[in-house]
Amino acid sequence: MNLFLLTAVPLAAVALHRFLYPARSVFGDAKSWILGGVWAVVSLVLASFFGGARVFSGDLWGAFLGLTFTDVLLVPGVVVAAWVLTRPNRDPGELGLWMALVFTMAGIRDFASTSRIFDLTELFLVPLDRIFLIVVTPGLAVRIFGATVPRSRWTWTAMAGVLALSGSLFPVLSFGRLGWLVWALEIMGIATFFFLERRSGQKKAASLGSGSVPGRGTTAAVPPVQP
Repeated sequence: MNLFLLTAVPLAAVALHRFLYPARSVFGDAKSWILGGVWAVVSLVLASFFGGARVFSGDLWGAFLGLTFTDVLLVPGVVVAAWVLTRPNRDPGELGLWMALVFTMAGIRDFASTSRIFDLTELFLVPLDRIFLIVVTPGLAVRIFGATVPRSRWTWTAMAGVLALSGSLFPVLSFGRLGWLVWALEIMGIATFFFLERRSGQKKAASLGSGSVPGRGTTAAVPPVQP
């Protein structure tokens, strides 16, 4: 049984939430927890009706299509769609929480439904990919809905779609004895994410700092008045 899969996602989700959203309490919004839990259960119940699609029978293309439907469009696709349609405040921390809930429940499902021994790729790949999705998806969602240029919106949407397909593509590559490619793509994805985040942070710092130094055409920054 995959104990690592059972525990890694919720523990990492709480730690990353505290790191990425320090001003937002993980356990403070009971309504958000309830709504996220309800939608997580709905997505997993829907996926359970198509459990046969998650069984690998030797057909890699069929496995990819089946896993895309169950492990991407239904889990966590239903949860993300519910957040987009029902939560207009677009709080990325809340979306991360909802995804952590659905992936934690999916880990419990996987833990309870199998007793076979996992290889190293399966043991660490699935939790790592789910944690990566929890971290990256909220930021992509905010960028998609916050983009003012249609081209940027479509670019971020395409990136989100490619990222979501990792939930079905990586297991299929593992079935096809291409686990090394999965690890390479995972490492490249993580490195690309941190590079883009660092670049975005540098741009924000530059834009904020450009008006803080007095000079021609600029105004000196005025410190806020303490109440």
